Amino acid sequence: MTPRTACTAIGDLLCQQFGGEFVPSEDILDSNGRISIQKKHSTLAQLIEHNILAPEEAKSLLKVAAVRNPFDTLVSLYFKQRFKYQPLLSDPTSWVNRDPTYAKNMRYARTHSFNQWALKKCSKQLVKTLLGCPPSMFADYTKETDVVMRYERIERDLERVFSRVGVNSKAAIPLVNRTAERPDQNYRAYYSRATAIAVSVAFRDDLKTYGYKF
Repeated sequence: MTPRTACTAIGDLLCQQFGGEFVPSEDILDSNGRISIQKKHSTLAQLIEHNILAPEEAKSLLKVAAVRNPFDTLVSLYFKQRFKYQPLLSDPTSWVNRDPTYAKNMRYARTHSFNQWALKKCSKQLVKTLLGCPPSMFADYTKETDVVMRYERIERDLERVFSRVGVNSKAAIPLVNRTAERPDQNYRAYYSRATAIAVSVAFRDDLKTYGYKF
């Protein structure tokens, strides 16, 4: 369930209409109460490493993930952190406070513009690139998958997945967890030239791999 690719909506659809289930069923916490394995955004590698899914079982499954234009997904992430999830910071038991790095980024988003926030994020990714570990928004989720869907045509791609497993369905993906706080759906409207260049460099591997551009 790659973040910000309609994964919550698709997960709900699969559970409510096709007998699906989340694996794991709840977030798994470490001894300090921090999230170690997420209910929604765990990767296949994590599930196998923590014995939640056996390698043999994983091989028998059709594994599907989705990707989204990095420029667009960054705008969505910013508005989630700056507005949508802010009330959760005051709840010590909320999931954002069980992920200290995420909570820290939310506090930064609350007091900074999108371009300031995005440039800060890109600077961290560029350091990884210089260290020989180019960052990716998607690689952890798409690794070992059989199908990669695109957010921009998610309903059509999901229909193809259903067809592949013999399910004749055109079930509409429900509207769940949308970022209503985002006033302009055109992601280009939020970018300065410098920020667009920074994202192009920081996430160049994702842009090249999936054919996305500004």
